[in-house]
Amino acid sequence: MRAQVNRVIVLGGLVVLLPLVVVGERVRHGSGRRLLRWGLSIVAALCGVHFEVRGRPPADRTGAVVVANHSSPMDIPALLWADPDVRFVATAGLFRIPVLAAAMRAVGTVPIDRHDHDRAQRQLDRMAARTDLVAGGDVAVFAEGGIAPAGQRLPFKTGAFSLAIRTRNPVVPVAIHGSDRVLVPRGRLLVRPGVVTVEFLAPVDTAGLTLDDRHVLRDHVRDLVCAAVASGPPVVPVRGTPAGTAPG
Repeated sequence: MRAQVNRVIVLGGLVVLLPLVVVGERVRHGSGRRLLRWGLSIVAALCGVHFEVRGRPPADRTGAVVVANHSSPMDIPALLWADPDVRFVATAGLFRIPVLAAAMRAVGTVPIDRHDHDRAQRQLDRMAARTDLVAGGDVAVFAEGGIAPAGQRLPFKTGAFSLAIRTRNPVVPVAIHGSDRVLVPRGRLLVRPGVVTVEFLAPVDTAGLTLDDRHVLRDHVRDLVCAAVASGPPVVPVRGTPAGTAPG
């Protein structure tokens, strides 16, 4: 019953929020993004969803390439909450939905044609050449290329790692925990109350790497993300209690 109520809340929130994001960004640069994050926090609270952050998002804002696992549509608002300035790389198919496309463009989402390798490569080349994109904040890529089936991980594609090497920026692996319990894949917006934890892992430097190293870099980052997802979200010690010790 709660999930059905939450579905109505989410649908209503999207209907109201997406046009506001577009209008807000047209009125003042950056307003659309702030409205989006504000609206998402309200919708999440009404649905009983809580976002937590472990580790720290990149602080230098030099265009780090953030690579996260993708287990649920809930990963997107969770990552936006954890790293407010992040821009997403999204499949071009989403841009066929007019209102959604306008809102995504308003907050700097970049379309990539995942089904056409050559075209996707050209799009990545243009991204790497854009100084406003590279220097304007973090760029998030769900390297699996889609939402993984429940309990599984998909192979990582190389595009995110080619972009990081081309721009000489670090890759920041991210493990997102609990999103698939809050909103199961293909769950038709039936959001359940729960906690989604976004865990930022240590950045992986790309200095000195060439495009020939992209597969090794991909495999290394995938191993880091998969290991973190498998181990579960890190526990924050209770104040006054040593790390790794359960409170009495």
